[in-house]
Amino acid sequence: MTIGFAGCSHSTNDYGTSWAHHMKKDLECELVDVSISGASNEFLIEKIKKTLETNKNIDCFILQLTELSRYMVGLCGNNPNDEYEKGVYQQDYNPNNLSCHRTTNGVSYYNFLINSGYDLNDLLNTNYNEDFLHFIKNHVIISDYNLKIKIFHTLLTMKSLFDYHNKKVLFFSWNTDIIKLADENGYGDIIKQFNVVKGSVNDFANKNNLKKVDTVHYGTDEHKMIYDEFLKSHINEFIKNS
Repeated sequence: MTIGFAGCSHSTNDYGTSWAHHMKKDLECELVDVSISGASNEFLIEKIKKTLETNKNIDCFILQLTELSRYMVGLCGNNPNDEYEKGVYQQDYNPNNLSCHRTTNGVSYYNFLINSGYDLNDLLNTNYNEDFLHFIKNHVIISDYNLKIKIFHTLLTMKSLFDYHNKKVLFFSWNTDIIKLADENGYGDIIKQFNVVKGSVNDFANKNNLKKVDTVHYGTDEHKMIYDEFLKSHINEFIKNS
């Protein structure tokens, strides 16, 4: 069996063996990985599209949703090759690399995180002042649209891609209970058509007092517990019905 998966840094091995690789060992499956640190949910859409187009052998897909506050925009005026030559991303720039941190298929993007944006002038060789960053952080990132509605537009787009390629997908969220959010914002009936794990990893981790390796990430042992006790039963049921 070959399982595709995508997510942000929580699904990479940057902080230890991630949940996905515990899953690989448990299920004795192959993985197609397009997880990227710092990714927004929207950033993954194009990567999912390209992955499904180029990996016809994928049997099903598991998608880890990240922080809803993350806000993606297209970027013009930067030089991705220069960014990689600075050694920031620990690899050479390859526009066809689906795990590329800053581009997909040669198209550049920028993901605003709560504490990001300070590198834009370096990336663009510009001199924008703090007013622009203040606007993004205080009026866009924390808007009701960004935190309560946009994720459902994103899920609908993702689900359409998987339906088109006739692949089943299981969604689970690291930070927010998506089912609860859907019920609160008028998407409850729509979300019932999706395979979504109830609750969130953060809620599970807090309930079980899992220790972090930094302010937000968990290590190998914690990821094994996240897989064994939070994800495994849902994944097994999903695979059985796929």
